Amino acid sequence: MTQKTAPWGVGRMELYATAAAVPAFTPLIDPETQIAMIVDEEGRTVELGDHGTSTSGVTPTSTTPGDGAGPSGPTDSDVTESYDQDQSD
Repeated sequence: MTQKTAPWGVGRMELYATAAAVPAFTPLIDPETQIAMIVDEEGRTVELGDHGTSTSGVTPTSTTPGDGAGPSGPTDSDVTESYDQDQSD
């Protein structure tokens, strides 16, 4: 008769820590202004603090001389990065 051993990780297991309740927020769009807003459980608008939006992008470029019919020469490549940020209050 063979004896089964428990997996090695079982001895390391613990109960999950007690989690705090997080209030429920609901995202809405104001029908008149078409601006997104967040409301709490009681319908009050919640301020999320100062923040803005930004966009960034990386555009790689490369060149290969020749038309592919003959031996090719050295190649050249570079990367152009763009970054735009709007004003945050």
